[in-house]
Amino acid sequence: MRIDVFPIDFMGTPPLYEPRDRALFDAAIDYCSRELTETPEFVRLNKVWVAIGNPVFRDGKFVSGEICGITGYVLKPDIPVFRVSGENAARATKMLTDRYHAYFADQGWRGSEVFIHISSKERPEQRCSRWTESLKATNAVPAERFAVTVR
Repeated sequence: MRIDVFPIDFMGTPPLYEPRDRALFDAAIDYCSRELTETPEFVRLNKVWVAIGNPVFRDGKFVSGEICGITGYVLKPDIPVFRVSGENAARATKMLTDRYHAYFADQGWRGSEVFIHISSKERPEQRCSRWTESLKATNAVPAERFAVTVR
């Protein structure tokens, strides 16, 4: 089976996006509804690609083929350093988190996720003494992510 990768492209401006290739878009939605627990909102992703087995296109539009994969990405702020210590750690945590909430809201990220790095290599005694309480106070949840180095 020959497999090729194609982008899901959109035309228009928000909020009036329309897929450039409705049949390809619909096939990708069908694939996601079968294979994923939630169908992503493609227009919220910076780019989406589908892997198609034996693709057939006519006049630049998708006609047939078996979608066997999909990927998409978003850019999200990542906070790689966040450390507080001492008797004012709780207050410093609140002040720092309030500051980055305000900053990211100003950047248009209100309602979006931000990653906070917690090193899996740190020994427990190296972590902030109340790091779990700090995460709870900010409603942080595990992000279900793995780091991949771009080659």
